[in-house]
Amino acid sequence: GLPAELKAMTLHRLLGWKPGSKTRFRHDSHNRLPYDVVVIDETSMVSLTMMCRLLEAVRPESRLILVGDPDQLTSVDAGAVLADLVARPVTGTENPVLAHLVDADFDAAEDPDEAALSAFERDRLRGGVVRLSRGRRFGGAIARLAVAVRDGRGDEVMKLLESGDDQISFHAPEDTDALRADVVDTAAEVTAAATRGDAAAALLGLEKHRLLCAHREGRWGVALWDRLALEWVGEANKTFLDPAYWYPGQPLLVTANDHEARIYNGDTGVVVSGENGTPMAAFARGRGHVLIHPNVLSAVQTVYAMTIHRSQGSQYDTVSVLLPAEASTLLTRELLYTAITRARSHVRVIGTEEAIRAGVERQVLRASGLRRRIL
Repeated sequence: GLPAELKAMTLHRLLGWKPGSKTRFRHDSHNRLPYDVVVIDETSMVSLTMMCRLLEAVRPESRLILVGDPDQLTSVDAGAVLADLVARPVTGTENPVLAHLVDADFDAAEDPDEAALSAFERDRLRGGVVRLSRGRRFGGAIARLAVAVRDGRGDEVMKLLESGDDQISFHAPEDTDALRADVVDTAAEVTAAATRGDAAAALLGLEKHRLLCAHREGRWGVALWDRLALEWVGEANKTFLDPAYWYPGQPLLVTANDHEARIYNGDTGVVVSGENGTPMAAFARGRGHVLIHPNVLSAVQTVYAMTIHRSQGSQYDTVSVLLPAEASTLLTRELLYTAITRARSHVRVIGTEEAIRAGVERQVLRASGLRRRIL
């Protein structure tokens, strides 16, 4: 984690939110950020407009470090900033200091899951682009599956899915028994912690399993599977759960920024029992958490399933991925790659071989114009 004196924050908070404005901030070209170094994580999620506002606010002598995975899904708004920056033609001479720092990666490593830098990636070094080749969040079969998807190798993807490896499972669309078991078991662990008021344990329990969907609506969409998961949990507890009323263990997803409460779109939390049984919404903040009465939240919903887009930036022990039919235009290589790389220990793919092969073949194509402008 970060040192105690360093605080992570959203881009909106960094730039300084202005009430009544979604595209203008307190820090801009006339009021620069005071930092010598600014590190942006999950840069693939940053839109072209937001990156423009950030660059306007950074001092010319400051160092901006962009961290992210260009193979993941791009921002829901316009642009594919990180992918364009990585793919741009490189000019200039090699930086000897940078080359020395990554010298160990030039040749093949002893770890079979850690590939040596290719000639293309060595060329990227001259443009300040460095690939981190050693996975810290997952490895083994999950890493091999992610790379096979990223590289568009459909036959290898299917071979890995059907390998029987402990880290990967492949299920037909009608085979949801294992999914149901994980949903119920995770809910039981979270509810037990939430009922006794242990917010830290409840939040940690949320990371045990996550159900991901490509669509919001439809047969394989979040809306339907959220309702199914809620029914499964209620049946296991022999209780009718109504998301209109707060209950311990209720998983939450914030769907709009609330700058005054410092709760932001995409934050996930859980309802826990507070003093005298008062329901409180717990959200992770650094090494700790904050408690807010859920009635204060202006835009929040119960979340047993979420879209793959929403899951970016998060990690879970086990991830279950529900794939739509192969004709879905949302089913792309980037979507599959993003979903798979959310899993630390196990990824469960639910769908057909046709859907998987279609997703591996189909790529997201965006023409933002940025790549041409930075030649």
